[in-house]
Amino acid sequence: MTASAPLDDWAAQAPQAAAVRYLAEHGYEQTTASALADAIGMSRSTFFRRYGSKEDVVFADHDLALASLQRQLESSDEIGYDEIVLGALEVTRLLTRDPAGARLRSEVLRSTPALRERELVITHRYERLFADFLQRKAIPGCPDWAPIALAAATVAVHNAALRRWLRNDDARVFSELERDLGELSERFRPWFGGEQRASKVVVAAFDADASPSEVLRAIAAQLD
Repeated sequence: MTASAPLDDWAAQAPQAAAVRYLAEHGYEQTTASALADAIGMSRSTFFRRYGSKEDVVFADHDLALASLQRQLESSDEIGYDEIVLGALEVTRLLTRDPAGARLRSEVLRSTPALRERELVITHRYERLFADFLQRKAIPGCPDWAPIALAAATVAVHNAALRRWLRNDDARVFSELERDLGELSERFRPWFGGEQRASKVVVAAFDADASPSEVLRAIAAQLD
């Protein structure tokens, strides 16, 4: 948060959730910070000390997630490509542990162009944390662009999954996210402390006039 450190106790986030709900119902532009403080039962001085502004209250969950991610990456002894997957999944958990609040925040962002611009800045902050961590983990000879590329791709895959969840409320999105992030990080494995996995060549024999389904069965038999 701008004015103070993020709150680690999720129960302490209840005023923030109430504030986002109020903004979604009454409109961001139409709501003053004083009205917002009154609506959530907080004095104006306490509101500004805790959140800084009505804009900051919308992004309080991101501040919490960014602070958590920074602590994790700074204290990590894990291989680089493994740790960013864990970090991205933890960010997802923090941003979605209040599903109703997450959807209301998304609604406020969609209806407020100025907030969407700040959201882009926050996306860059996630990328910067991942890229700085990966640069520390990179082996000699790693291309300069590799940490930047993996960091940006990780955030992009995460954000795409989060948008799907916001639209569809399908919990399978998160297991798919873990799989997709794992596949992505594998492509960068040799540069961040892992070994290149051997490629597997599949040889299947089938008649020249075989149908597509017969070809697929022949390949599947070789993979078993």
